[in-house]
Amino acid sequence: SPRANGRIESIFVRLGDRVTKGQLIARMENFDVREQVKQAEASFELAKATSRQREFDMKAAQTTFERQKNLYERQLQTKQTLEDAEARYNSTAAQVDVAKAQVMQAQARVDELKVTLANTQILSPVDGFVGKRTLDPGAFAGANTPVVSVVDITNVRMVASLVEKDFRRVSVGIDATKKWPGETAREWGRPIVMDAEVKRRVEDIWKGLGL
Repeated sequence: SPRANGRIESIFVRLGDRVTKGQLIARMENFDVREQVKQAEASFELAKATSRQREFDMKAAQTTFERQKNLYERQLQTKQTLEDAEARYNSTAAQVDVAKAQVMQAQARVDELKVTLANTQILSPVDGFVGKRTLDPGAFAGANTPVVSVVDITNVRMVASLVEKDFRRVSVGIDATKKWPGETAREWGRPIVMDAEVKRRVEDIWKGLGL
């Protein structure tokens, strides 16, 4: 099921296909989100470059300030010049703080959009096989709307009907794929009568199990 509303772009599995946990089984339309991710990543790179430039400017201003301070202590520079150099240094230091905050903000935006993009990918929650497809590519799907039903085949339970005379021949651990003990091949080979719907479901299960 998708985590957000949208139109289904592709479905990568068919009825009866085996799937593994985490396998991509469908994708929602995400062109707009992909473009937003690209723009956000470009803004993030620009913010990092700006931050590096601001740090360079601060170091240059700091060097100038320290030089002017040394000259002032030796009475070779005026106090006004020293104060101007100090003001430029403090200003560039403040710009570094702003630039770092912008980098963090740009990074958060990239992370947010990548989560949104990941939510357009529909992954199988378990190992199993595709038991049902409820929607097709191009259909609109709301959040948590089933698109594909994956049947977990880790544990398979079979329900069978027995006549009373066969109860004594059934025990825990008996191989259910073979005939009853003492039964002839002809008896075991008698066809099982089932309606068309039941037969279709059984065939789907066998196909999913690879049998």
